Amino acid sequence: MRATRRAARGAEARRVRVPLPVRGVRTTAGAALAAVLLLAGCSGGDDAPADAATLSDASAAPTDPAHTKAPVSSVPEPEAPPSEEAPAPAPEPEPEPVASLGVGVDPVALRIADIEVDEQMMELGIADDGKMEVPDDWDRVGWFTGGGRPGGRGPTVIAGHVDSPTGPAVFFRLTELEVGDRVEVDDADGTTHAYEVYRVENFLKDDYPTREVFGALATDELRLVTCTGEFDTRSQRHDQNRVVFARAITG
Repeated sequence: MRATRRAARGAEARRVRVPLPVRGVRTTAGAALAAVLLLAGCSGGDDAPADAATLSDASAAPTDPAHTKAPVSSVPEPEAPPSEEAPAPAPEPEPEPVASLGVGVDPVALRIADIEVDEQMMELGIADDGKMEVPDDWDRVGWFTGGGRPGGRGPTVIAGHVDSPTGPAVFFRLTELEVGDRVEVDDADGTTHAYEVYRVENFLKDDYPTREVFGALATDELRLVTCTGEFDTRSQRHDQNRVVFARAITG
C-alpha cells in the first residue's frame, strides 16, 4: 500500500512550476510564540507559507496540575465549653513534589526510518515580517527556535519542504507516516530522543489550528509539518498542511 501511495504522490509532485524566491534562514534569538506566525517549512517547490494566525499565549509556561496545591478546607472550630480548651486542628500534609520537565536541549538531527529521512537540522526563527522562516535547502529540515526542545516541555516543531522545482524534497514522504511509527531526534548533547506518532492530520491553510501545533505543553512532543493537498499554480502554494503529532516514548 505504501508503494502505491508513493507512486500516486510522485506523479502529482512533479508538475512543472515556476519557482518563487525562498526566504533565507535566520535565527531570531528569544523569538516569542506570541508573535503573528505564518506556518512555513512546507514549500511546494515555490509554495508560500501558510496563512497567519495569532498565538497569544503559547510561550507561557504550561499549567501542570501536579504542581497546583489543592485548597485547604477551612472548617470553623466548635466553641469549647468555658471550662475546657479546644484542641488545635491537625495540619493537613503538604502534597508530594512532582518532577517537572525542563526546557530541553537544542535538536540537531532527525531520523524517520519508515520514510528514509536522516537529516541534520537548521534553526528557524521569525523573520522581520512576522513570518516563520523556512529552510533555504529543499533537502534540509529546520526546527522552530521559539518552541519546545527535545527532552523538555513541548512541542518541538520541525518543518521541511514537500517538493521542489525539480522533484521531491525532504518531507515528500511525510504523508506516509502512520500512527505507531517511530521518529528519532538527536540533541546537541548527543542524546537520542524517541517519539511515537499518535495522530496525523491535514489542515486547510485558511483554517490552520495554530494552537494545536505551536501551543505550549507540559509534556515532550513533536510536530512535523509540511504542505499537502492541491497545488494552485496561480497562488503558487498548496492549500493544506500535513501535521504529524508524536509524543516521547518513555520507559
